[in-house]
Amino acid sequence: MLKTLSLVAGACGALAMSCASNRAEPQVASEAGCQKLGDTSQVVATELAPEVVYGADRVAAERPVSVTGTQPGTALYLHAAPGMSQEYLERVLSCHAAYGRQLNGADPFHPESGRVTSVTVSSAGSGYEVRVVGQNSRTDDEIWQRARELAYSTVRVEQLASTGSPTKAQ
Repeated sequence: MLKTLSLVAGACGALAMSCASNRAEPQVASEAGCQKLGDTSQVVATELAPEVVYGADRVAAERPVSVTGTQPGTALYLHAAPGMSQEYLERVLSCHAAYGRQLNGADPFHPESGRVTSVTVSSAGSGYEVRVVGQNSRTDDEIWQRARELAYSTVRVEQLASTGSPTKAQ
């Protein structure tokens, strides 16, 4: 009886190790959950519009890449839209990264050099911080370049001061 239990325990252990080594990488979004959202391309286009995205920063993610550092990521800053919750925005952008179509050449959720592995949204002032992390440093570099282009592509002009007083027409 003891010999049978040992064999069963050994087989279970080997099976568990086999399953652990063949695990697929975690996906950004669940396909079933994304299908329930329906077509969100208009929501994504609105949220990634130049007047909504007001900044981008390079950040370090929590997961280590090697002994010497951490996997970098990118933070996009968005103005809050009426009726848009943090949770819904995270779900929509995660689904866009996993299954959506690229909006344009500056879409940071569709890098050509790899795929997005993580999208998280948190509150930031009166808007949101959207953190996007790619599968490797090359992908992260491309995400950063695209996010910068998206955030700073619109020329914003502010009048800082005026010079002199208006002259009278003669």
